[in-house]
Amino acid sequence: MLFALKRLLLLFLLVLAGYCFWPRSPSLSAFDPEKMARLQIAVWKDAAGKKQQEVFWLLYEIYERQYHLPPVSSLVMASDTSRALAIFHTAPDAADQDKALVPLRTVFARLKNATEAKFDANVAAHFELVIWTLRANHAKRAQLTSSWSDLLGVLYGCSAADALPPSKMFAQAAKLADEGKWDEARTTAAEAWTAVKALGLGQP
Repeated sequence: MLFALKRLLLLFLLVLAGYCFWPRSPSLSAFDPEKMARLQIAVWKDAAGKKQQEVFWLLYEIYERQYHLPPVSSLVMASDTSRALAIFHTAPDAADQDKALVPLRTVFARLKNATEAKFDANVAAHFELVIWTLRANHAKRAQLTSSWSDLLGVLYGCSAADALPPSKMFAQAAKLADEGKWDEARTTAAEAWTAVKALGLGQP
């Protein structure tokens, strides 16, 4: 009986090691648009509801299943991103919201290194926080499209004009999500991610 348990444990450890260390090809364009949209809208919904544990696992799925990062890196990045969201959504003022930049910079630095992309991690983190800020301030929602264009342009090394179509769709998805129209938001976000994937595939 003890021998059988040891064999079972060894098999489990081998499977776990294979899962953790199997060669991967991380990429900013490896995602499935439909799945990415589902995860993104779920993150928006749970982050606003301060459901940090749920947000953590959704983010892990984005990094590990959609960007194809190693499990350990995905865990660390999911933890840092969920912490940044928690800081942002519980901050009493803009100065405290800016503290979310610290973990966000770490996330984008890891993403850059894993995917061998050429973007500036600090700039990307800044634009990400700007998007969060604009989404929280409905009076400035009109600026969302340009901010998303800035972020996508940095990440994928493209022009603002090329990034404009998906940026408009992301801004519309955010508006629908804020109105509680989750299914419509998810459909629009899927269209946006399809356009983003084309941006990435078009890069040298």
